[in-house]
Amino acid sequence: MSRIVGKTLAAVLLAIAGLTAAAPAASAGGLDIRIETVGYRDGYYGRGPDRHHRWDDRRDRGRCSPWLAVEKARDRGIRRARVADVSHRRIVVEGWRHHRYTRVAFANVPRCPTLWG
Repeated sequence: MSRIVGKTLAAVLLAIAGLTAAAPAASAGGLDIRIETVGYRDGYYGRGPDRHHRWDDRRDRGRCSPWLAVEKARDRGIRRARVADVSHRRIVVEGWRHHRYTRVAFANVPRCPTLWG
């Protein structure tokens, strides 16, 4: 008699575990449909009302400025940091760190990532 009760109880627990495992998997497959307009948004076409820029205004946008490179070098622990070289690819900042002369190069792109140093 105890075998029958044990097997029945095991079968019921196995069935409950199977149902609870299948419920989240069934709800995960949702369908999402969106319809968005392309082109005409907020009353204008293209880049917006400020789309008449001169080329000179856009040329320097998105570059690492020398003052920002000096500030990032100071944050890295370089004392008396100054700009040593500026090119179209990198900005080199030099100064003193841990009683030694050191140089750090930053890429001349937005957010000034460190190249070496």
